[in-house]
Amino acid sequence: MNDVIDRLARLTPSPVTTEDPAADLRRGHKALSRRRIKRAALGGAALTLAVGGAFGGIALTSGNEVAPIAQAGDNVRLVDYDGTQMPGFTVAKVPEGFVLQGSDQYVLAVARPDDDTTVSDFRDKIVVTLETTASGTQDPANTTVGGKPATLVTTPDGATMLKYAYRDFTVVIQMWSTIHLTDEQLVEFAEGVEVTADAKPSHG
Repeated sequence: MNDVIDRLARLTPSPVTTEDPAADLRRGHKALSRRRIKRAALGGAALTLAVGGAFGGIALTSGNEVAPIAQAGDNVRLVDYDGTQMPGFTVAKVPEGFVLQGSDQYVLAVARPDDDTTVSDFRDKIVVTLETTASGTQDPANTTVGGKPATLVTTPDGATMLKYAYRDFTVVIQMWSTIHLTDEQLVEFAEGVEVTADAKPSHG
């Protein structure tokens, strides 16, 4: 027992200083600060990637959405018509994918096959009507149909209207703005239109 007590007496404890806890505390704060800075940097990079990805997605989506709009405005082809003709008017050509919707002798309607409106509804169609030739000032001719003077104008609602003399009448062809024939194609369509004895002028 005495030997144990002597050995314990010879042990010299290390002096305790007040600087060690403070240094440890400072090192802890520095480590915590470094972790926070690193975490903030990583978070900022992730946010940048997320925002960049989001804007990249918008840019790609926007780019992909432009194409259908442009395609919607592409001109359609005129093709030979070989279906049943309607009373009042016959046609040689129609826009590809269109049909003769019907005729009531006053108007011929050329429309898409799924159009279930009446022939008197001119929206999204090409319509052919006959008018009596009115006296007085007429719109000046700016094109020809079959070599004869014709007038091509745009109506206030955006439709294209082609007028030309036919015997004692005026043929009026109106194309709605959603049908993208060129002016030349509309003239070509008009040159294939024949007025029959069944046709009646819409007024006069």
